[in-house]
Amino acid sequence: MAELLRFESLFAEDERHTILAGLSLHVDEGEKVVIVGESGCGKTMSIGALVGLLPDDVRITSGSVVFDGHAVSGRSEDSGRIGFVPQNTSDSLHPLLKVSHTMTDPYLHHHRKESRKAALEKALHLLSSLGIEDAGRVLSLYPWQLSGGMKQRVNIASALMDDIKLLVADEPTSALDIHIRRQIEELYIALAENSGLAMLIVSHDLGFVKGIADRIYVMYAGRIVEEGTCSDIFENPVHPYTKALIALADRKAREKGKDLAEIGGTPFVLDRASAGCTFSPRCSSCSSSCIGPVCYKQISPTHFVRCVL
Repeated sequence: MAELLRFESLFAEDERHTILAGLSLHVDEGEKVVIVGESGCGKTMSIGALVGLLPDDVRITSGSVVFDGHAVSGRSEDSGRIGFVPQNTSDSLHPLLKVSHTMTDPYLHHHRKESRKAALEKALHLLSSLGIEDAGRVLSLYPWQLSGGMKQRVNIASALMDDIKLLVADEPTSALDIHIRRQIEELYIALAENSGLAMLIVSHDLGFVKGIADRIYVMYAGRIVEEGTCSDIFENPVHPYTKALIALADRKAREKGKDLAEIGGTPFVLDRASAGCTFSPRCSSCSSSCIGPVCYKQISPTHFVRCVL
């Protein structure tokens, strides 16, 4: 598969901290890639660097983002054929615009020769394909008249309005009740299997990740600490942080009432000068060798890790 997206040694900072510390990752055409990690590790900032939605106080200081052979400068209009589904679906839908306008106005802005009738027909088809039975009625509604699951579907359909090559989703199953969350998980998995689109997804839901990912990047304190195929990460996790995340998500242990693993301490606040392992203050296997520089090592053709152990 040809490479579609690449982050190369990307650094991003706000006034006090380093947010991304040399982030490098890639997504091939048709590939489903997921970034996992705790809140505050830099996952959403990575997405923001791609789609032009970084906070005002965060700036890219070095590195690059290249999509489909072209550099992405950080302005959303440079992102090309990328569909974006934001984390907070409620805030992303304008409360005074009906779904019909939310879905068709941006599309018509970029496709001025297209008629509104044709755009509405496309919106109707997309909503129907995403499991909305009464799609015509939904197009006439305002966001405040929609459930959380319906808003998520509208956002996905809006992202698919253009002829995109990459679908980017930030925590697509968060803030939903368990019943709706399972529906949205199944929707994304079906979309991944049937659309042929490349996907870059940020998620902390490892059950969902396991069902959809071709490859996984584990992020901690603005750095990738482990990378591998889905089987690499779940069947042979190497980094202590990856092992801890998987242990935390052990649903079988939870169901049996067993004590779940815990990650002590709090996420690391990164300084650009940090050379050692940023996870070492929370790692039970930490030794004096963790203080020095930690290289990114290849341990199999598809599996990489940043750990001295």
